[in-house]
Amino acid sequence: MLSTLALCLLSCAFCAQGDDAVAEDARVLFFDDFSAGMDNWWAEGGLNAWVEDGKLYQDAEPGGERGESRTGLCSTIWCKQEFEGDIRIELDTHVVRSDIDANNINFFIHFSDPGGKPLYETRDERADGAYQKYHVLSGNIITFLSDVEKESLALPPDQRPARIRIRHCPGFELLKEEFTYHCRQRVTYHIEIIKQGPDISFSVDGRLLAQAHDPQAPSGGLFGLRTFRTVLWWDNVRISSLGGE
Repeated sequence: MLSTLALCLLSCAFCAQGDDAVAEDARVLFFDDFSAGMDNWWAEGGLNAWVEDGKLYQDAEPGGERGESRTGLCSTIWCKQEFEGDIRIELDTHVVRSDIDANNINFFIHFSDPGGKPLYETRDERADGAYQKYHVLSGNIITFLSDVEKESLALPPDQRPARIRIRHCPGFELLKEEFTYHCRQRVTYHIEIIKQGPDISFSVDGRLLAQAHDPQAPSGGLFGLRTFRTVLWWDNVRISSLGGE
């Protein structure tokens, strides 16, 4: 009889875990491991973006992975799906090469055109991927890169801190800057960004590196990936709602 009761309790426990798993899955708004290519994305800038071995590559380094004649220095890739409200963004990224050790890993969060035009319709206006053309849009920018200021350049690359900046656009207003952890080539980083109302947090490998409060933060828009003077890849992009069911 005790054995039967134990089995019943164990069964109930598994059912409860299953319900939790379903609820967690229900909050996932978007996931891409790039097994289907770039169908969910479009690229801006003069450089190549491509999928190889289940990873999304972004090339913004002259003479990079796809030829020696390339002259562009920047690249932006947008997810086609819009996201509203409080969200959590998780992904993996890995710098393959950066000749100036920029190791530039950037994110556009809840971006849109203040005039209401869909960004996909105006993509040709940003065909060169020039950074200032995004500063007049609405959204938040997070930059994560190797610090190449004078003091850090005196250090070997494996000892330089990362520089993290969180900004508000339009206006390119700096909200927060931190110098901590590291951002190196040939290292795979797991990124987590939480955008909850006016509050933004940025974590790498489970470490909270920067937080900012933006009273004018937009409540929805597009998510974008950006880099400068860097070849890198992205994988396992997961965007979840923090608003519950």
